[in-house]
Amino acid sequence: MDYGLITFSSTHGAICAQKALEPVAPVRVMPVLREISLGCGMALRFPPEDLESVRQALANSALKPGEYAFYAITGSGPALRAEPL
Repeated sequence: MDYGLITFSSTHGAICAQKALEPVAPVRVMPVLREISLGCGMALRFPPEDLESVRQALANSALKPGEYAFYAITGSGPALRAEPL
């Protein structure tokens, strides 16, 4: 996995998650990849080594598990693969 990605069912969820995750891991806001293309259009990117701390922080946040989804991203360009975590 090159990086982790979290998609959201709403923009509000993405903003809430960003606030909850900033103290835990270096997250970056980015558009949802077209290989995934679901949710509100906003995603958060994070380093793979922070997966467990990111999962824990979201579990402790106000967001419900159905409001977000994790993906493992590998490669780039035509070789990009997005797999649910």
